[in-house]
Amino acid sequence: MRFRLLRPRELAQGLRELARRRPDDAEDYLEDHGEEWEALAGQLPHDAADILEAIDEEAAAELIADLGSEDAADVLDEMRPAAAAEVLTELDPTEAARLLAAMEPDQAADVLGELDDDARPQITEALGADSEAIRLASYPDDSAGGLMTTDVATLPVGITSGEAIERLRQLHDSLGSNLRYVYIVGNDQRLAGVLSFRELVFARPGTGVDEVMVHAPVQVKADTDREVVSELIQRYHLIALPVVDDNGRLLGMVKVSEALEALQEEATEDIAVMMGAGAEETVYTPVGVSVRRRLPWITLNLVMGLSLAVFLRSFEGTIEANATLAAMMPMVALLGGNSGAQSLAVVIRALAVGDIPAQRAPRVISREAQVGVVNGLAIAGLAGLLGAVVAGDGAVGVVIAVAVFVNMAIAVVAGAGVPLILKALGQDPALASNIFLTLVTDLVGFGGFLLTASLVL
Repeated sequence: MRFRLLRPRELAQGLRELARRRPDDAEDYLEDHGEEWEALAGQLPHDAADILEAIDEEAAAELIADLGSEDAADVLDEMRPAAAAEVLTELDPTEAARLLAAMEPDQAADVLGELDDDARPQITEALGADSEAIRLASYPDDSAGGLMTTDVATLPVGITSGEAIERLRQLHDSLGSNLRYVYIVGNDQRLAGVLSFRELVFARPGTGVDEVMVHAPVQVKADTDREVVSELIQRYHLIALPVVDDNGRLLGMVKVSEALEALQEEATEDIAVMMGAGAEETVYTPVGVSVRRRLPWITLNLVMGLSLAVFLRSFEGTIEANATLAAMMPMVALLGGNSGAQSLAVVIRALAVGDIPAQRAPRVISREAQVGVVNGLAIAGLAGLLGAVVAGDGAVGVVIAVAVFVNMAIAVVAGAGVPLILKALGQDPALASNIFLTLVTDLVGFGGFLLTASLVL
């Protein structure tokens, strides 16, 4: 009889905290209390995964090896793919392949993609060429094929609801949590319809499934972008979305949980790309790879900064004549940069959720311009007043007010316009948008400020 924990959640919470604060002590405890570890992994695999992610990968690999294949696979399924890959790398390739084969195919494919170049060939060879995980790993990560699982419930056209229920009972153990919708397929595996469990349960036993199924269900091809997949799942309130090949044959399904994870990944990637880091970069990315991804954008920043410096040198005399101007310049640029960043964030978010069709782009820019003008007038008046007091010169206040207003108004237009232009060009709207925005706000802020000063003072 298997040992069961009486209060598993309390133990899990305590071990999670211990692993985060004192990982070595958590490792020692789990090694000394093998029965508790096995029971925890069997009852609460998600909590067990959190604990393994917090401790050393060698110790985590030893703890995984102490579990049965099913429990070990369940825990690995709940881990981040990168963390699971580190653990499996510590195991013998044959053992790692055995555990990967026991995992959910889609999760195993994600882990395969995270294995380092030394471990991947050995583990892939041990898995075998017919591995479902290897096939799924061949799809791009940002596609429906990269998100789908092949563990789906399928039934043939022509059977009755009573026969369908009996067959699903037989499938329950092998499909588990993937038993969400029932997909009705023809002899050639072409998707004919989808059947919800509600319709199946309430149908009379002799009713044919083709009478109660949804014909021509919402479906996607394997190469469909993950953003489109997530949008369809949200729009039609689905818990899974079928994936088919070019001939309409069922390949698998994308679960709503995978779609939500994809949306979260997309959002975090947009932030990284917007700041000039690579979309695929994480805190675990090798230093050399991170340097290669970031250096081009930093070099571009250097070039733009030098160009700006050359431009500002033409106003050297104006700055020398009134030293207060130099002290006020950062404030002007900061206000413009902040206004532009607000506009940039709003537009990129709207583009990410599909709220801005192409025909509405001019209206969006117009709206942001209005916001920039109103905020610019308010802040320019206050900045000009404070600048005049600090400098003891009303003319300096006028220069500051004009520069702040112009910079804020143009900054919000640039913040909205840069991602919309990138989108129109077929590029990622987040593609280093912040870098280009900074160039605009600095150029307009400093240039406008000094040009106004040369005319007024």
